[in-house]
Amino acid sequence: MPTVATPQRAVLPATPPIPRRGPPELAFGGVVRAYGLIQRIMRPYFLQYGLNSSQWAVLRHLLRAEAEEGRVDGLRLVELGQRLLVQPPSITTLVRRLEKAGLVRHAVTPNDRRSIQLRITEPGRKLVQRVLLGHKEQVRRIVGGLDDRELEVFCQLLERLNTHLATTAAQLPDTLN
Repeated sequence: MPTVATPQRAVLPATPPIPRRGPPELAFGGVVRAYGLIQRIMRPYFLQYGLNSSQWAVLRHLLRAEAEEGRVDGLRLVELGQRLLVQPPSITTLVRRLEKAGLVRHAVTPNDRRSIQLRITEPGRKLVQRVLLGHKEQVRRIVGGLDDRELEVFCQLLERLNTHLATTAAQLPDTLN
């Protein structure tokens, strides 16, 4: 009786098990998810004013610098990038759009011709004031799942985390300090 060859099955390497996520991974994932959900909730709010969250951040920082710090000359582009935690080339297009809309203007810094100084315009100030009318309610809506005591603890924990992250970032090359 002839032998019949049976096909050999390839032995596949075992895939390593997916490690269980521990508290650091769960916390990191939670922060990333919360940020995404906050963006999703705020997007339609800012869109009703013709803005996105990045444009809002630029306007808000320029107005705060002027109103709270007395910086009537505005902020240098590099300084704005540091406050927004982005490199100046990343905000150039953003600033151009705001300029085109008449919400900000730029000027060359008198003592450093390579440096750009940004200021919020009067229409930009008025727009920020309009956005702020409903902004507190939007923020309350976002953090509404926490009571006052939980918010206090949450703020303390965020402060500790941000202090740690700022220290870690300052130790890295090419970071925004």
